[in-house]
Amino acid sequence: MTGRSVGRRGFLVAAAGVVAAACGVDEPSPSPPRAGRSLPRPVRKQPEGPAVPALPASVPWQPGAAEISPEVKVAAARVLEALGTVPGGVAVVPAADRLTAAGADPALAATAGPLLPPAAPAVARIVYPQYGGLESSTASIMAVVRQTWADGTTLRERVVTAEVRLRRSGGAWTVAELRPVAPAPEAAAALTGPAAELAAGGRVQLPEAAVADLAAGVVDARVVAALLELAGTYRLAVSVFRAGHPENVFGTGRTSNHTRGRAVDIWAVDDRPVVSMAKDEPFLLDFLAAVRATGSDEIGGPVDPDGPGGQHFADDLHRDHVHLGFER
Repeated sequence: MTGRSVGRRGFLVAAAGVVAAACGVDEPSPSPPRAGRSLPRPVRKQPEGPAVPALPASVPWQPGAAEISPEVKVAAARVLEALGTVPGGVAVVPAADRLTAAGADPALAATAGPLLPPAAPAVARIVYPQYGGLESSTASIMAVVRQTWADGTTLRERVVTAEVRLRRSGGAWTVAELRPVAPAPEAAAALTGPAAELAAGGRVQLPEAAVADLAAGVVDARVVAALLELAGTYRLAVSVFRAGHPENVFGTGRTSNHTRGRAVDIWAVDDRPVVSMAKDEPFLLDFLAAVRATGSDEIGGPVDPDGPGGQHFADDLHRDHVHLGFER
């Protein structure tokens, strides 16, 4: 399986060495070389193989100071990094040893799917691990993961979305289940109308799974219109529409509006993670007001946009993103 070719990246060039020959004869009185005889020419070595591209550094995801229960996110991130980061000379599969080294259940490799890169060497970096659910002993993380790998002399990459289910036992959080979304690299080519405008506009970062949702026509037109309206003022980073989100509101039997295609989660605004914004920060409050102005009747975030008893809400689960949805 291939991904996009990564342009404008430095490649390590195999340097050709030069061997100096031309040694003189060890005699007391050296004389010039005889006529018709030339000195040996330097021999240029040929490269031993194709140039190996330089992968990005493998940098483990670290939580910011304002993250709620950061140990949950760290547990999920370490599993995703272990699956997707593979040194040169090491096979992508089996991945059990890498999971064991990360303190995770090696059986998770069986359901890793696209969380395993197509080739090695490879590096997986967490774009952001957003909460999809958080209770006392269970949690859901919706992670966006950027994979980069070497394909011969070319670097390729893709962005994979996965829901990670965790449970707590004895005080420690461990990954219990992986639910990756199958990549759809050709989805963008199928977009038309406002969805194509949204994906191509450059103001809204969309993971590949979100682009695939748009291409499949499962995202409500009101959600697309709201994002286009907000993008006129803000740069947005989306985590999920439908794919990669729990089917039900976590811990309940109630169908999520994400499943109905009527919601989107935004984890960063103007390149700032929502979780890093103070609850009384004017920038955050202005953004929430702008979200309300789109006509959304279901907004969740770090701050309740209309106060207690209204139709919107705030809780720990939404400390790290803004949920923009339509209940009806």
